[in-house]
Amino acid sequence: MKDWVELKKGTKVLEQNKNNKILIITHIDTDGLTSRVILQKLSERLQLDADFMFLKQITLETIESIPFKDYELIIFADVGSGQLKMITEKIEEINYKKNIIILDHHQPEEVKIPKNIIHINPITIGKCGGEICGAGVSYLFAKTINNNWIDLAKYAVLGAVGDIQNIEGKLTGLNKIILADAIFAGDIKKYMDLQFYGRQTRPLFVSMRYWSDIRTDLLNNDSRVIKYIHYINKKYDIDIDPTTRLAEIPFKYKKIIGNELLIKCLNYVPNHWAPYVPKVIFGEVYEFKSEEFGSPLRDLEEFSTCINACSRYGDYETALNVLMGDRGKYYSKMLSNLRKHRNNLREALEHVKNEVEIVKKDKFQYFETDKIMPNIVGIVAGMSYSIEEVDWMKPIFAITEDDNGYKVSARCSRLLCFADNVNLAKAIKYASEKVDGSGGGHKFACGAYIPNNKREFIKYIEVALK
Repeated sequence: MKDWVELKKGTKVLEQNKNNKILIITHIDTDGLTSRVILQKLSERLQLDADFMFLKQITLETIESIPFKDYELIIFADVGSGQLKMITEKIEEINYKKNIIILDHHQPEEVKIPKNIIHINPITIGKCGGEICGAGVSYLFAKTINNNWIDLAKYAVLGAVGDIQNIEGKLTGLNKIILADAIFAGDIKKYMDLQFYGRQTRPLFVSMRYWSDIRTDLLNNDSRVIKYIHYINKKYDIDIDPTTRLAEIPFKYKKIIGNELLIKCLNYVPNHWAPYVPKVIFGEVYEFKSEEFGSPLRDLEEFSTCINACSRYGDYETALNVLMGDRGKYYSKMLSNLRKHRNNLREALEHVKNEVEIVKKDKFQYFETDKIMPNIVGIVAGMSYSIEEVDWMKPIFAITEDDNGYKVSARCSRLLCFADNVNLAKAIKYASEKVDGSGGGHKFACGAYIPNNKREFIKYIEVALK
């Protein structure tokens, strides 16, 4: 990135501080953890005296836990851009004159940045925050230091997939450049496939049962899915075993399934959505070539779920060690966490289905509960589209109690973003700030924290989505 001035400036500042104490702070999701791995490996290679810290979010409370005065340089990764005002006010308050580097891709706050903050964010150079993740920025930072460190690109690709930056069926922009590095390094395989989750670990009929980008008569109906696969077999005189994993099915059969599914789906969507339907049926997928076939770590989407099964419950150590290469004790713990995580999601979804009222508004819907953990309410909101009472063509907001108020998560179908240009991140940021909260994220998946004023928040969401 020859013309990215701040990126070069950041590497020079790191070079100047290579013999000083450094603190590296990262977010806790897949993007945050892969950022951590990249920066940890960078620190090892440069033999830096670095300490590390995870932060779920930067708030007035958590910023007090950052020991600014103990370090000559502080690096934030996958966090910081959206909290520039808070960071700026804090360092002014404590008179912190040392350097801060922010490696992020989220929408920056509009604030005058002090000279000692080096803000490295693609949005500041006219790029889109959706074409590179925090780990991607961290990777480009590392590669600017040493152009040969392309072995770190694979972590940035995992971070991008974890941040669902392949929303349109493939990675684009800066992510595409990073992906090329990972492929050249021999770490990642890219190919076209059906956009079903669980291609390495689930039987085909299970993957199809849970596919909910478009709600058809196949959703949550095993017998109907199996009958549909048999219908395709008979129509094309082929033999697709419904219990075979997607990764084991020949590509020519996948094309047939995709074409048939496309025909079916066109009967379930408005006409102006039709041009976008192929994007949610077929697209690029990415695998780690070194992981065993059939392992949940081979497919990058499944690997990200494994990380979330740890990090969403505060077990960063397990996810970090597996990312760093452990396939023994920590990998076993990760699989155990994954089983518990899936059970929690199953129970939460049943709760929404049987005990929660879905409140319908003109442009969206929402539900409130005090029975779902804040750390998984966003996932449950997305899964709720499998419930008949939920309108899959409208965004859904989920509100649950948190320590200091409420956690709000919002989801909508990818097609709604493509065809109707819905931007939930913009709406939730506006509404949360109106009630003295904070929020943001992606167009189709985002979240907020609000202190109270649930009713006012909903009113502002109505205004934002008009």
